[in-house]
Amino acid sequence: MSKSLLVALRPGWVLAPVGIIFVLTFFRLIYFQLDQGAEVEGRVLSRVMYETEIEAPRGKILDRHGAVLAEDRGVWALEMDEPAKLRRHLRPGMERELLKRELTLIAEAAGVPLAELAAVVLNPKKTYAVLADDLSSSEHRRLAAILRTMRGSGIKMRRHWRRVYPQGRALAHMVGLLVDHDGKREGVLGLEAMCQDDLHGQDGSKASLGVAGGRGINPALGFQAAQEAPAVETTLDSRIGAVLLEQLDAVQLEHNPDWVAGVVVDVRTGDLLAIGGLPDFNPNWPGENTTRDEEGHLLGLALPAFWPIEPGSTCKPFIVGRALQEGAIQETDTFSNRGGTWNIRKPPIRNASGVPDRPMTPREVLAYSSNIGAGQIGLKLGVDGVQRAFRDFAFWEPLGLSLREPFPGIEPAAKYWKGKQGTIWTVPSVSMGHQLQITPARLAYSFAALVNGGQYFKPRLFAGQPIAAPRKVLSESVSKFLCMAMTDVVEMPHRVWLPRSSGFRWGGKSGTTQKLHESNYTSLFAAFGPTENPEIVVVIVADNPKGKEHYGSKVAGVAAGNVLRRSVELMARAPRSVDLVPASTGVMFSNRKP
Repeated sequence: MSKSLLVALRPGWVLAPVGIIFVLTFFRLIYFQLDQGAEVEGRVLSRVMYETEIEAPRGKILDRHGAVLAEDRGVWALEMDEPAKLRRHLRPGMERELLKRELTLIAEAAGVPLAELAAVVLNPKKTYAVLADDLSSSEHRRLAAILRTMRGSGIKMRRHWRRVYPQGRALAHMVGLLVDHDGKREGVLGLEAMCQDDLHGQDGSKASLGVAGGRGINPALGFQAAQEAPAVETTLDSRIGAVLLEQLDAVQLEHNPDWVAGVVVDVRTGDLLAIGGLPDFNPNWPGENTTRDEEGHLLGLALPAFWPIEPGSTCKPFIVGRALQEGAIQETDTFSNRGGTWNIRKPPIRNASGVPDRPMTPREVLAYSSNIGAGQIGLKLGVDGVQRAFRDFAFWEPLGLSLREPFPGIEPAAKYWKGKQGTIWTVPSVSMGHQLQITPARLAYSFAALVNGGQYFKPRLFAGQPIAAPRKVLSESVSKFLCMAMTDVVEMPHRVWLPRSSGFRWGGKSGTTQKLHESNYTSLFAAFGPTENPEIVVVIVADNPKGKEHYGSKVAGVAAGNVLRRSVELMARAPRSVDLVPASTGVMFSNRKP
């Protein structure tokens, strides 16, 4: 062998290329470790790490005494969430008797038919299914114990939240409800919609590593607990809400109106104590009506207390009170009833049957509900005075509740107040509650100002919401006069159908309006009490009653009186004091807790 060939076969020459490759690989590994390690680690983790969002419970809605109007309660769902290759019950070696015994245990504990459970669990094409929902805590504990003995079943428990409304139908329109909209729980109607952001808690999260192709458990990767939102405290009273619902049901049963609505207000603070209407719904089982209008609002569950109506004779105290306040009339003045027919226009203005044909004082005009007397008092007050009265009593002023009012009402247009049109048509008509419309909710707050010493309070719905100083609209003496005159309405000897009780005097005013070009009526009654020191106003409205009666005092008066008395009794058991704040603070119209 030649010398040159032996030199070529020396070990150094053979190992040199291998060494070069090793050095290059070494530096390449260092490069990846230093410059790309984080990126590679992140890419790998993204394939094996699962992050799960933990839904936060929605905040509670409470009434003025802390009673729950709405809350989230934890319920459990039994789910199958694994591919077929990882599920124990689809393994080839699974014994038939053991399979049946395990599925039977699960089915009985979950309260589902065995055949339905087996049809899902033994279907290799199914990778996810909800086997049972709304399971209680006791059912969850039993199932969890069973599933611990069946490792690899692919069946697991998942906790979620169910919105519960302990008061049921009472106050349902105002509290609202939740619907599942595009995979998210969305508040619709009332407080659930109004406080959507306030009620939504802080969602949590949990990160876990995948184990054997499934979602393993490794909370150390990351865990953030979900936090429930603070409760929303309201001025509503669930006890009064239950009384109101009971009386609305009674009106519906006896008089069969198209709809009936009620509002209860604390005249001393403007607190909204209760509001409701029929048809209604139970927010725990609202049905399948989730039809929405073009703006996305849920239809079919509207509150008729925000639908405009002609107030009828409930408007007369506003005209009489303002005429006395401005000195246009005196308490001792008398007004002729003109034989029951006032030919100021054609057709003439007529009194209802039963109104005596004799001169009446303003107090008697209210007690007997004289249309002719109210029209004459309206003319004494004049066009400007009548318009000022409606403005001061906030007939068409926004309530400030952030609630959707489809239509606030109707105020006669400017042209109808001018000249002869105003004096022979508009003023007499509006003085007896025609040719204008107002919602029952607005009527309740305006009426409260008649009897509470002449102070108009804006509505208050949240317990933490300060009360601004009210607007003065009548003097104490005129307010007291109206209280006595409307107590006469209730205590007239012939009105035996209105509820009375010893030791409790109350007053009110009925309204009965016939709809234009129809034979249908709107029947309503506004009640207040006690007479000596008014605390509560109740307004009940029934649209198109189809029973034997259509007069407001007979259709709505009984319910209004019953709700009033029970509300005063219930409020006396748990008085609530509220401090006034100056109107200049700008919080008068606020509907959020500070």
